[in-house]
Amino acid sequence: MKHVFIDANVLLEILFDRKLSDKCQSLIQDPGNQYSISALTVHITWYMAERYKVQTEVVDNLLSVWEVLPITEKTTYIARIRYDGKDFEDCLQAISAEEAMCDEIITIDSHFKDYSHTELPVLVIK
Repeated sequence: MKHVFIDANVLLEILFDRKLSDKCQSLIQDPGNQYSISALTVHITWYMAERYKVQTEVVDNLLSVWEVLPITEKTTYIARIRYDGKDFEDCLQAISAEEAMCDEIITIDSHFKDYSHTELPVLVIK
């Protein structure tokens, strides 16, 4: 079983039914994989849902099926070391995935690997 980390932007793509929504959904539904998100993704998703008045049950349904990984003091420390002024959130997400021993990260951010400096494989949905 592959352990896959889902970046926040993938869930936002689905939540707001954007142009890559169908591709995102199909890539995160393999029953042979274990999928995880970070606590930061929970925050980002709720923030955007509140901002755009998305019904709470829609958000609950979207978030309830994923394992939620913690953001710890160690996570933030390592992210700060890696951060090069480009995207601290990507660093946090990548470290969270690495600490959980994920095998891959799925995102729609073409800069994720470069900005997070992760060694994990990154699948960019286009």
